[in-house]
Amino acid sequence: MMLHPLSSSSLPNLVRLFGRYGCAPRYLPRATLMAIACLLRQPLAILESVCYRRKLKFQTIDPPPIFIVGHWRSGTTHLQNLLSQDPQFGRVTLLQASMPNDFLLMPEIVADLLQRLLPKKRLMDEVPVSVDAPWEEEMALASTGMLSFYHVSFFPKHIEKIFDRAVMLKGGDPNLVAEWRRQYLAFLSKVQFAQSNKQLLLKNPANTARIPLLQAMFPGARFIHIHRNPYKVFASTIHLYLSVQREWGLQSPNRNQVVQHILRSYPLLMAAWIRDRDGLGAGHFTELSFSELQGRPLETLQEIYTALGLDGFDEAQPYFQRYLTSQQDYRKNCLELSGQERQQASQQWHSIFDQLGYPI
Repeated sequence: MMLHPLSSSSLPNLVRLFGRYGCAPRYLPRATLMAIACLLRQPLAILESVCYRRKLKFQTIDPPPIFIVGHWRSGTTHLQNLLSQDPQFGRVTLLQASMPNDFLLMPEIVADLLQRLLPKKRLMDEVPVSVDAPWEEEMALASTGMLSFYHVSFFPKHIEKIFDRAVMLKGGDPNLVAEWRRQYLAFLSKVQFAQSNKQLLLKNPANTARIPLLQAMFPGARFIHIHRNPYKVFASTIHLYLSVQREWGLQSPNRNQVVQHILRSYPLLMAAWIRDRDGLGAGHFTELSFSELQGRPLETLQEIYTALGLDGFDEAQPYFQRYLTSQQDYRKNCLELSGQERQQASQQWHSIFDQLGYPI
């Protein structure tokens, strides 16, 4: 079983989360073990802060990052894994995302131990898992503050509230958004420090609705948006939610609640991207479909480099080809929607189908 993401949280932050979202009685043993793990980790987190505070104080995130965005299950992981083969890019690793408060002090023996505790594959698909694999920084934010989309995996009863606050940044509390900015910058500064100042390549679907905020934080940042047939996204996202909520939840999952949430949240997220992308300007964003990446991967990657004005494609191409060869036997999940779910998507997402160019 994979370590619970909240086991690396500070104890005060864990108490804040429980106070806001609660814990069902049947999950109290899981919550207790989590609290014990948090308590045991505090000395190491304090020691890291003492050892690295001065070094990190003046750490900049430069050059500006490249952000991979798109709705969950749209191909963001495959694109991230591919582009991460280019050695010029730095990335957030699973070790860093799962241990954001103390990864700089983690000796190699601890990384080896964590690797043994990890499952061989991700909970929702057949993608291999390793401590140095590229990962989403959103996992780190789940342990460092109150605004992270990962919290829907732990508190499914509050899925709508968490999405609105953490992803759409609604809620009317500017202090929370300011806190999110501080924590995001603090974590990325640590990652930048550990990555020898390489340009960070970051993948985070939740960032799809945070474009103006990220522009303000990282002037000159570039964005890559990947999209996929909405029916496929719908079926795969249902599977994603239920898989992680069963494994990590502190409240019981509900399939109907998940379905209704996706029906509501998918057009909100995509509309936010469509609204904000034109403000990015030429050379600062590009879009592609998952089918393009699958059907003509090297050509599509070259188009990304050209659109964003990135150097180094020719040097990176052998790394891309090696990774693509290693993935030839990968098999995707075969997931289907019910007739009613398909009809609901057709009716409620009509404008998004049109804007992304998919037939209903």
